[in-house]
Amino acid sequence: MTALTETADRQSLWSSSADALKRRIEAARWITFVFSILGALLAAIASQLDDPQPRLYFAIAGAVLLAVVSFVTSRLLTGAQITNWVRARTASEALKREAYKYSASAAPYDDPLKRDAALNGERERIEKDVDDLLASAVTHAGVGSAPRDQLSREQYVARRVRNQIDGFYLPKADANMRIAASLRWIEFGLALAATIITAMVGIAGKEIFGIKFDFVALTAVLTTIAAAVLAHIEASRCDFLIMIYRATARRLSAEVAKIGDVNAMTAESWSQFVNRCEAIISEENTGWAAKWTKA
Repeated sequence: MTALTETADRQSLWSSSADALKRRIEAARWITFVFSILGALLAAIASQLDDPQPRLYFAIAGAVLLAVVSFVTSRLLTGAQITNWVRARTASEALKREAYKYSASAAPYDDPLKRDAALNGERERIEKDVDDLLASAVTHAGVGSAPRDQLSREQYVARRVRNQIDGFYLPKADANMRIAASLRWIEFGLALAATIITAMVGIAGKEIFGIKFDFVALTAVLTTIAAAVLAHIEASRCDFLIMIYRATARRLSAEVAKIGDVNAMTAESWSQFVNRCEAIISEENTGWAAKWTKA
């Protein structure tokens, strides 16, 4: 097995492992978000019911949902779980970065006699930092996204640089913008409803339009839900991801615009270009990782 193939296989392993860890965290975050809202609503409804039996059912249902939220938060949304996901993804991206530099024959992999040993050493260094995560690694990895063959200069620009810009950064920025916008509209609607109900209660008292209900309690629930939406937006890091993805796409596009004909570049200039592009991608990964592991 060649050094490049082994590196691609290991990148696939850590990428699949990171995806599995992320799915657990995403599921836990959505469960916490939805169940917190439903639990608060059920508890508010239970407090307003006169019939003991329905009130008991609603109260129990609300308590169960909130208990699930507490369990999920303590088991699946801990700092250690998030850190492990980020570390696995960081290892995957680092292996991919070295594989692309090797495939593009960029320094330090531009010497045919030393490039395999250099890649093997770098792969071992990267994986040594995540040895403790091997118990969480998947047993069957996917294909992976690291190259397995030598790339021409045009292929590197197309598959690595342009694909990162047009196939990842810009679409991801747009997706996060849509998510953030939708959640903010929900938060705005809840806050507006809470404000309107508060104003109406101030004028008409607890009974509005002949409906006997503690609208003060409902207002508190709506405010709580609005706060949960804002917390979910922050947990998703939507605003940060929009910014960093677009900024990275812009920087890579600027690098491509500078080079002209890639085949006219000297070996040294080509290595500098590849390493600049990989450094830009690495900085995005570092910034992303730091944001996610920040308390």
